[in-house]
Amino acid sequence: MKKVFWFIALSGLVLGFIIHIISLLGIYVGEYFPIWLLHLGIFVVWIPAVIELKKDPALFDRKALMNKEPFYFFKAILKDVPKFVPVLCIVLFIYTGFNFALFIFSSLEGSPDIIDGKYVLENHGTLIRELSEVEYFKLRANEIRGFSGHWMVFYSLSMGILWPKDRMSNNNNNTQQRV
Repeated sequence: MKKVFWFIALSGLVLGFIIHIISLLGIYVGEYFPIWLLHLGIFVVWIPAVIELKKDPALFDRKALMNKEPFYFFKAILKDVPKFVPVLCIVLFIYTGFNFALFIFSSLEGSPDIIDGKYVLENHGTLIRELSEVEYFKLRANEIRGFSGHWMVFYSLSMGILWPKDRMSNNNNNTQQRV
């Protein structure tokens, strides 16, 4: 069953990346793809990932974790996976911080909405201005870009935590036996 959740996490990561790239181009995919599935999918894979982490009590020794290097936790939860997985997770974690800051900065004026059949920009219920259809969909794409960065972090961490380790250990054993 763990491999099924791993595959869902991998699929979510790939879809999140594709949607992120498309939204960076200013294209809103929400009309063509049910975005809410990727929101829901995070819980589908994150809950089994947390359950998997709870099997390792060493991860919850706060004193040991406090005296380690900044990214030790990533290395600890992503042990026994290929080296690119922790690197990918760390890069996505840092990128998501920048991406979210950019999203917040670009959304300061308000949020796109449709009121009385008109595309508008509003801020907490206050109408800021009317938008063209192109502006509306670019702003909606910006919202998706903000979400998709977070999707990629959660899906990549889940993928790493749920990595099919039996395959990795078999490969390591076979490699050691050959040498």
